[in-house]
Amino acid sequence: MGSIVTRSPPSKVVLIPWDPDSPEHVDRMVQQRIACGWKFDAIPKWQIGQREGRKNLQWVIIDESDPNRQEHLAKHVAAYPKEITVLADTALSLGAKPRQSDPGVTFIPVGHISLDTEYDDPGFDDPTPGVYFIAAFYISGALQNFGLGRAAMDIVETTAISQPLCAKRLALSTQDKDDPNRPKLFAALGQSVPKVTNQDWYERRGYEVYRRVERMWESEGAWWAAVFMRKDITV
Repeated sequence: MGSIVTRSPPSKVVLIPWDPDSPEHVDRMVQQRIACGWKFDAIPKWQIGQREGRKNLQWVIIDESDPNRQEHLAKHVAAYPKEITVLADTALSLGAKPRQSDPGVTFIPVGHISLDTEYDDPGFDDPTPGVYFIAAFYISGALQNFGLGRAAMDIVETTAISQPLCAKRLALSTQDKDDPNRPKLFAALGQSVPKVTNQDWYERRGYEVYRRVERMWESEGAWWAAVFMRKDITV
């Protein structure tokens, strides 16, 4: 008989809106963006966008029903000890529409994700009604390959079609998997080249490439090539 493979149950997460007026929420977002390595200096701009509904940042939180919750949280705070304190659900709006906060609900976020009504660079925007750009998607570096990113995307795709966003299509930009400079660029960041590219991951979720840009992001004197991808989510 062959060996029996025991698979871990799928990760379960919930999303709670980021509060741009909470010093604790703002500081935690700075910490996570520093860990991510991108746009940690963009938080003041994000605060404005969140209030106006152009940015819709939400925390990724491991659900209490996830059997691996405590183990995952322990790994996260061990890697990022500044994130050991809990936050409270204090955001009063999402998509510039009022929501009922619940300060009695506390949590330690292990990542975040945003749905933006416009792309950072207006030259790559898509003005089609109902289009949202997935942006600022981050999962703790200590919790990669546990299915948390997949779980977060599952929730985003199933809830974005409802109020307050009423999305019809999701779009995003990511590194071009065929960029010949990828090994050099990752080495400059002190990171190994991922075995599975972001583009591959999104393609498996049904996203299709609709634009390529050879010189998109500059880092360490070199340029990253990008692809823009999209997926219709209307039912």
